[in-house]
Amino acid sequence: MAPQSTMPVSLMARPRTPISSHGSIAVQEVEPGKWRARTRYRHENGKLRQVERFAPSRAKAKAALQTALTTMSASAGVEVKRETNLAALADKFLASKVDRAPRTYDTYRQTIEHHIRPKIGNLAVSEATTERLGRFIQTVVTDHGPGAAKACRSVLSGMMGMAARSDAIRVNPVREISNIEARAEGAIPIPLADLPGLLVSVREDARLRELDVADLIEFLAGTGCRVSEACGLAWEDVDLAEGSVTIKANAVRARGLGVLRQDHTKTKAGIRTITPPATLVSLLTDRRVNATTELVFPTILGNLRDPRNTSRDWSEARTRLGFPGVTTHSFRKTVATALDRAGLSAREIADYLGHENPSLTQDVYMARNTGGAKAAKALEPLVG
Repeated sequence: MAPQSTMPVSLMARPRTPISSHGSIAVQEVEPGKWRARTRYRHENGKLRQVERFAPSRAKAKAALQTALTTMSASAGVEVKRETNLAALADKFLASKVDRAPRTYDTYRQTIEHHIRPKIGNLAVSEATTERLGRFIQTVVTDHGPGAAKACRSVLSGMMGMAARSDAIRVNPVREISNIEARAEGAIPIPLADLPGLLVSVREDARLRELDVADLIEFLAGTGCRVSEACGLAWEDVDLAEGSVTIKANAVRARGLGVLRQDHTKTKAGIRTITPPATLVSLLTDRRVNATTELVFPTILGNLRDPRNTSRDWSEARTRLGFPGVTTHSFRKTVATALDRAGLSAREIADYLGHENPSLTQDVYMARNTGGAKAAKALEPLVG
């Protein structure tokens, strides 16, 4: 009889997770009423990646994760050939992006479901030429605007790149599509002379105070933050003693998941520590005294504020206050204008607003973590 192995159990190698399968699912309540289901999925390239889904209950979180894993497994078996249609290729593309942030994944899904699948989903990969895809993109520009067209181009580039890597086509046809020209300027800055009067109207508006939106609008006007960043701001990121605010999270709405607080900003450059004007530090100090949640600007019920709902609340108020063209993004552009007129460099303005860096050299060799007192001093006369 052969001798039995004496290797301790703890030293025996763990069997590898098979390709296109996943490990055990762990479900945990990360905060009251929010459950996370998590596992690791092994992709066709052999890499293990974490996949997670959130939901209001343990059962729903686990079901959402299992649905995602089923989609990934089914799509992994779809071999990309010349005759594969774009609808099937889109499914495979989505499966490869399932580990992205919920809002990013939802943007991909909406672009596919609203534009790509219904309009060109029956095209075979071999039929998706630069000329055909270019005409499709131009139709989207005409019917839905340059923003939707750019999203379609980005997703199609990823899809066709996947087909090229599978040798179904020789080159990615999307690369040769001409650039999409913007049709509109977007948000318009508020004339600097008008900003103090606007803020007085905001502070005195009964409806904005009732919704507890007035302070948030004032915060946007004095920092140029994105509305999603303000909605996701937590007290742990506010240092009242130093008079600084760290922007490192945002609030987003994802399909089927509700409003989520993501532990990152829109871009890597968005993570920053800024010095707000003294008036805003005073405002935050007053709010801290009465705070009942970890959030700086929660809803009146104490929940995470939805950026879309907040923008809608402001949209209703701005006409009432006599500023119909001022969007939440207008404050961001206004702050940039004020800092420029105050003599701050492009580097300093980018730091304060969390824009992408002005150049590769500045990105690599210059610190961008703190927008300091110079910016706060320039903004104080406008919001004080």
